[in-house]
Amino acid sequence: MGLIFYMSSQPQLESEATSNLATEIIFKVYAILLSSSHMEVSDFFALYGQPIRKLAHFTEFLILGILAYSNIREYTKKHLFLYPLLFSVLYAISDEIHQLFVEGRFCALKDMLIDSSGALTGILLCHLIKRLCQRKD
Repeated sequence: MGLIFYMSSQPQLESEATSNLATEIIFKVYAILLSSSHMEVSDFFALYGQPIRKLAHFTEFLILGILAYSNIREYTKKHLFLYPLLFSVLYAISDEIHQLFVEGRFCALKDMLIDSSGALTGILLCHLIKRLCQRKD
């Protein structure tokens, strides 16, 4: 949660620089794996820059969903699915509201949905793994 808060606290220009660095690293890996590709870095940014940013949102909250599920599981056996999801969705909403107060950033419903989907995916993965482990016993 601290990392998510920190990343959301970055002004737009700083956030873009961080995202661009990540995209550049992904482009270098892409270029190495597909050495026959002649795609320029600017074309890669144009095609994949935005999806990479949204995937980062999704991944941050996927991890939060996993951690929330794991933590709740230590305290209760009831509502193992509901509590971590509710917690993660509320944090996604608060994260977007927080960005209203950061220079150049804004609150986006689309990002709330992406974040919540990431959390839901993490929670579902945990739940599925738990069920599979119970079957083996």
